[in-house]
Amino acid sequence: MRATAARYPDDREVAGLVDELVSGSARFARLWVDHEVSAEPSLRKTLAHPLVGPLTLDCDVLDIADRDQRVVIYSAEPGSPEEEALRLLSVVGTQRMDVPG
Repeated sequence: MRATAARYPDDREVAGLVDELVSGSARFARLWVDHEVSAEPSLRKTLAHPLVGPLTLDCDVLDIADRDQRVVIYSAEPGSPEEEALRLLSVVGTQRMDVPG
């Protein structure tokens, strides 16, 4: 939120959202005033996939700031159950299971 507020200092919608969160949540207000900022994003994410279940993956984000875009790359540790699940997902959907014979 801080990065967005810093990036768009004149954006009324961002400022309004911050004001709304500060006034609506004592915890958010304390955190906002403390101004603790971590430059390190979370490097692991857990996703709940409907076919293979939970996957804890490494997450790398490439910021393309001048275009307001991000590329998110998920990968699994080699030899892990998550790697096997990603391999399975790479073929799921390539075959039709509803066609007889």
